[in-house]
Amino acid sequence: MPRGRRPATRGVYAIEDPALILSEVLALDTSFVVEALIETQPLHAVCAGFVERIVEAAPTVATSELLEVELAEAAFAIALKERWGRRWRQRRVDGRVRRRGRRLLTEVSSRYELLRSSVTHIPVPVGRIADAAATLMTDYGLASYDAVHAASAIAAGAEAIVTTDTGFARLPSSLLAMYTDRSRVASSRAKRPR
Repeated sequence: MPRGRRPATRGVYAIEDPALILSEVLALDTSFVVEALIETQPLHAVCAGFVERIVEAAPTVATSELLEVELAEAAFAIALKERWGRRWRQRRVDGRVRRRGRRLLTEVSSRYELLRSSVTHIPVPVGRIADAAATLMTDYGLASYDAVHAASAIAAGAEAIVTTDTGFARLPSSLLAMYTDRSRVASSRAKRPR
């Protein structure tokens, strides 16, 4: 039997934990959605399983409208990486991968639409939260896209954001809890402001 106190959660929870009680309003970050919807991604099984759990539990799901643009970028980048490996950035304008990128984007967009139609969904327009995102960048050092997703989550009344991006750990848990995969829990907790 282990001794001592249990580690503080700091508002960071593993999506693999079957005892995790989902918030009434959840926000989804692009990093999580990419993993959940694209089978070739390393965390696909874990994230897709959590999507099933979200659909079953039926919380309200909030997303920034930026997610759709980022999803398109991610699908195109994945197609580039499949074709060119490490040299994918230099080959971005190579036309030979565009057909695959378009096909993957169509598949992912269809899956994302199915996800959105399976839950009560709140889309948050970027223009509505631009000032709040800028404040999150300057107050907590969030990258611009992370700040947009966090500000969207907060504006929608989300209590937690589902992500595979540890950058959200810079936010205090009083603003937003983090649901992430088990491999990122410890590093995210360590980054959380005390």
